[in-house]
Amino acid sequence: MTFAEKLDFLMTLTKTTNSALAARVALDASYISRLRRGKRLMPKDEGIIQGMAASLARRVVEDYQKRALSDALKLASLPGDAGAFAEELARWLLHDAAAGAERVGMFLSGLSGLGNRSAPARPPEDCQLPFPLDAMSVYYGVEGKRRAAEYFLCEVAAGEKPQTLLLFSDESTAWMTEDPVFAERWAKLMGRVLSRGNRIKIIHTISRELDEMLSAISQWMPLYMSGAIEPYFYPKKRDGIFKRTLFIAPETAAVVSNSVGDQIAAAANILYRDPAAVGSFAEEFRQYLRLCRPLMRIFTARDQDGYSRTILEFERERADTIMKTESLSLLTMPERLLAGILRRSGADECSNFSIHETRRGSFLENLRSNRFTEIISLPDIEAVKSGGVKVSMSDMLGGGAVYYDPAEFAAHLEQVLSLLGSCENYHVHLAGKPTEDRYMVYAREELGVIVAKTSQPPVVLAMSEGNMAAAFWDFLKNIIGEKAYQQTDRAAVSGALSRYLQSLRAALRAG
Repeated sequence: MTFAEKLDFLMTLTKTTNSALAARVALDASYISRLRRGKRLMPKDEGIIQGMAASLARRVVEDYQKRALSDALKLASLPGDAGAFAEELARWLLHDAAAGAERVGMFLSGLSGLGNRSAPARPPEDCQLPFPLDAMSVYYGVEGKRRAAEYFLCEVAAGEKPQTLLLFSDESTAWMTEDPVFAERWAKLMGRVLSRGNRIKIIHTISRELDEMLSAISQWMPLYMSGAIEPYFYPKKRDGIFKRTLFIAPETAAVVSNSVGDQIAAAANILYRDPAAVGSFAEEFRQYLRLCRPLMRIFTARDQDGYSRTILEFERERADTIMKTESLSLLTMPERLLAGILRRSGADECSNFSIHETRRGSFLENLRSNRFTEIISLPDIEAVKSGGVKVSMSDMLGGGAVYYDPAEFAAHLEQVLSLLGSCENYHVHLAGKPTEDRYMVYAREELGVIVAKTSQPPVVLAMSEGNMAAAFWDFLKNIIGEKAYQQTDRAAVSGALSRYLQSLRAALRAG
């Protein structure tokens, strides 16, 4: 349900008029009407949604209302505490699956279209800025923040000994992004810092909002692809009034600033060189980090072992699953076929085969009790004949990208058909024609999601944060459609796959 549908459902169920709700949250009744009809987007101010939820929750008194809401919220029973009930209702209103799916789709399109560099190139010349020698230097406003940040990065890039930078800021990032010249300079300096062997721990300010999460990931993705950044997030709400920036290189310097709200025009940005002061700020960061959680784990083709451990752990628990790859899932690949592909790719056959056996066992065990839905776009037969269909996630096997020969693709498709016929919990949704998007999304309900950019260079993101996992799950369900997901026409899907396979074999015989 969209936000508009949820709001209309609640107001109808509780017999709340537009004017009554408007009076409770200090809005115009015509605006409430437009929200109910989907003519206005959900308000960005969460306080308004929380006010709506509290007002509507107080009007849920009848048993039929409670039963209807329990079904809608998918709860065995509604919370007895009035505050907890209103909070649960607010969370439900804020979770707009359709809008979230659209945002995820835009994020994935940007992800698959990233360029061929693992990180921004180093600047054409080394930093020439004369680093201030004072124990403390002060710079004011936006230009001052840019100057302090540039001094900081240049000095780190010039250092001989790599270190781990500690970065946090909940101040506006406009100083970094508004000026395209500086934005490019910032990206190149960060690339230079990473190319010198430095690493980064960064605490993103996301406030558990999907837009903020995806924006933060997108902004840092070119640097994430270096494999040298560990992103974290603070999982609880903050008031957003007093804001702070900490850029710390423990062996070199620290940039610290504070502001109130969005007021940074006259804020002081202080560059510290004194080791005791820098150490104190580093300890402040570490104390905050202890309250944070990993936003995601990031793997490149160089991190095959870490990726393998993560995906084995991801698949260990039982959960309903939806997967969309650029071809067919490795989980459904026959073992003999995988062995041949591994030999041809030059990857470590023994290690990969052992991992595949464990994954295959978890997959079949999960099918005993949970749904597994695979979204497949059947490639053009000429693409199959020419060897242009990539083996999904083959970049992460250790031997580089591998492509099916026609007989291999046909054998894999036969196995998919066999699973459809023998496992009632295995489902296939046939999407439209393949697109140029190069990504994989592997979502397990309420557990997490693995997202991969499969164009070169490949990068894998493993995320367990609840809002992120739910957003990617909704994205995949939106591709399928709620009705198709709940009532899969297995006979129609099997028939379509069989006809495609017959056409492929006929084309191969014809040469």
